[in-house]
Amino acid sequence: MATKFLVISDIHGSKRSLNKINAAYHKYEPDFSVLCGDITHFGKKKIAVEILEKIPTDVIGVLGNCDPGQIEQAYGETGEEYIELKITEKDDVTFIGLSGSNYSEEKVQTFAERSEGIDVFVSHQPVYGILDENSKGKHIGSEKLLPIIKKNEPKLVLSGHVHEDKGIVEKKGTVYMNPGPAADDNLGLVKIEDEKINAKLI
Repeated sequence: MATKFLVISDIHGSKRSLNKINAAYHKYEPDFSVLCGDITHFGKKKIAVEILEKIPTDVIGVLGNCDPGQIEQAYGETGEEYIELKITEKDDVTFIGLSGSNYSEEKVQTFAERSEGIDVFVSHQPVYGILDENSKGKHIGSEKLLPIIKKNEPKLVLSGHVHEDKGIVEKKGTVYMNPGPAADDNLGLVKIEDEKINAKLI
């Protein structure tokens, strides 16, 4: 079975980003959207609710480092799915999420255990060394994710956080995507069919 979905990250409260999201929906007809966090920029839950309500697909996703804790409730209030340390399945593809950045040892351990055999990792902070270079040339990804990815071998890793390093990389059988900030009209599109991943920036 084939599945096609938008990859959205770093909206940072920009309702203008919904114009690009809606245009992509009508052009590509995705089945759902994956949100890699930073719906708001330290904003109120009301803002996140308003944004989630206007995304024209079902949404699964996590929070970013700029999303206060109450933003989690916006997922439930809009009928969308918050996948922090939870496994969900869409069209025979499994996903698991990791919110925020600078992950604690306890959270990383739980993620490592639950993510075994999962197809797609969704995190806000990228893995160290891949699509994580900031404007000063410093890698700010998570080193703690490296051994988990090496051991569990996901097919796809989706992240955001680092606005300056959007792109797609394939390494050792895993595809990595940072779609770039939606606040600046950046999105990603992924199609998975017969175990093959086709990913592009849009």
